[in-house]
Amino acid sequence: MSKLVAFVYGNETGAKNLEAGLIKARDEKNLRIGDAAIVIRHSDGRSQFSHASELVDRGSMGGIFWGFILALIFWTRWWGLSVGGALGDLRLDEDFVKDVGEAVGKGHSALLAIMEESRLPGVLEVAEDSNPTVYQSTLSEEDEQVLKIVFQSTREM
Repeated sequence: MSKLVAFVYGNETGAKNLEAGLIKARDEKNLRIGDAAIVIRHSDGRSQFSHASELVDRGSMGGIFWGFILALIFWTRWWGLSVGGALGDLRLDEDFVKDVGEAVGKGHSALLAIMEESRLPGVLEVAEDSNPTVYQSTLSEEDEQVLKIVFQSTREM
C-alpha cells in the first residue's frame, strides 16, 4: 500500500529545504520515494511547480501526473468544479485534496510525495525538525495502478 503525503510549510523555502534534507538522508536512512513534486505559492500569488526528480526512484510518473494532481488540488475551486467530479476514476481522497489546497496559501510551500507506507516513518523523521503540517492519504494497490495506467497512457500520446 502507498501513501500520498503532503508536507506543508508556512514559508516559501520549507519544501525545498525538506527535499535537500531527504536527498542527503536517502542512503543513510534507506529512504525511497516513488514520486514527488514541490509547489511554492509566492506572496504575490504566483505558483511555481517542480518535479522533485533528484529525490525519486526511477520509473516515477513524472511531470504530467504531478501537473494534473497539483492543478486538481490548487485550481479546482477556481474552475468551479466539484472535487468529486474532477477526481472521477482517479480515486484520490476528496478531503485530502481540499485540505491541502486550503493549507498552501500565499507565501507557503509544500512537498507532495508518493511512497510505500513502510517508508513513511523514515521520511517523517527527517521532516520533523522542520515542523511541517503533514497530510496523508492512502492509495491502495488498485488505486495506484489506475493512476499509473492513466498517466502512462497520457505520456504515450
